[in-house]
Amino acid sequence: MKSVSKAALAAAVLLAVPFAASAPAVAQKKQKEEAPKYKLSDAFRKSATEIEALIKAKDYQGAAGKLDALEALATNDDEKFFVANFRLTTSANLKDNPTTIRALDALIANPKSDPANLGQYYFFRGDITQGMKKPAEAIPFLLKARELGYAPNGANLNLLIAQAQFDAGQLEAAVSSIDAAIKVEEAAGRKAPVAWYRIAVDRLYRGGKKAAASEWLGRQMAAHPSAEGWRATLLIYMEQTREKGVPMDADLQLDVLRLMRAAKAMGGEFDYQEYADLAQRRGLPWEAKAVIEEGRAAGKIQATNVAINELYRSAVVREKAEGSLSAEEKTATAAANGTAAKNVADAYLGSRNFTKAVELYRVALQKGGVDANLVNTRLGIALAMLGQKDEAKAAFGAVTAPPRNEIARFWTTWLDQAPAA
Repeated sequence: MKSVSKAALAAAVLLAVPFAASAPAVAQKKQKEEAPKYKLSDAFRKSATEIEALIKAKDYQGAAGKLDALEALATNDDEKFFVANFRLTTSANLKDNPTTIRALDALIANPKSDPANLGQYYFFRGDITQGMKKPAEAIPFLLKARELGYAPNGANLNLLIAQAQFDAGQLEAAVSSIDAAIKVEEAAGRKAPVAWYRIAVDRLYRGGKKAAASEWLGRQMAAHPSAEGWRATLLIYMEQTREKGVPMDADLQLDVLRLMRAAKAMGGEFDYQEYADLAQRRGLPWEAKAVIEEGRAAGKIQATNVAINELYRSAVVREKAEGSLSAEEKTATAAANGTAAKNVADAYLGSRNFTKAVELYRVALQKGGVDANLVNTRLGIALAMLGQKDEAKAAFGAVTAPPRNEIARFWTTWLDQAPAA
């Protein structure tokens, strides 16, 4: 979101009416017939012609030195318009920002300015002011340029507005401007760069808007899906959630890593070790064992990794020691509340018996006495693994409390990208 160069302003400035007396007679006659009617005194015209000659010779300093005298001769809007136009040309080429602003303000206020040029004037007025570290002052001019439909070459006006709004502390307005920039790209059949989404996510997280940041992360992944992108997004989400003081307990982390696994976004040994350790600590040796086996098969876990080898050995031992889930299921369905059903459903989910997991999670919700947000998250995961997208989305939609609703939103985004079962 860089500012437009002042060279662009200098290149954009055109003199409204030539004063040169040396033009051929036919050309002068044509200019006279086509040009607007301006009321210029002889004294003003003579001095203005001299200044125009200096500008054409690129003697901008010399021309600028004569402008105060020319301004003293200006008695009407026509003459003031030419003074401002000359001043804009010289100051833009001399990179004199304060004088450029003075000229732009005069042109904006002058009724003789061509309405077709006003968008350009407002834009450069705002862009220069933003470059002078005065974002709050720049914003109204940039917004007016957008209102007038001005589109700067080599820059995205919505992003420039967003930068000024960020700098002025207007977080929500800035994110709305990025959203507008993205929608312009989408309307043109183009995909907005991933960097635009990342800017919104970063600023929202830093501004404490965690729910909005999570939503934008989801939008980023919807627009730019990839295994690498999913891994980066989910790791950033967990890191920044912790930085904001929101506890990421084992259950939350496990459901995030389950999504990373589903998206085929697991990275190196650390991802597999963390996942297996969390599953093991939550009493899910089937899942811990399966994750390690996947990592080994993918060549991402070294045979010499002592910690992972010990996790695997422990998971195998605990898996053999587990009793029959079907026997526990009968007890759970007869229980007074849904806690036992939820625990058996977790075991079925961990052992990838998704059909049974769905059944028991629904029993748990029906009986009550459980964390409905957690159960609906895992019900959604089991349904997603079965390819039942609509049912999964309904379950994820029932997750309302943060940060679980954010995790559910990520799962929903992934569902939208995943091929039909």
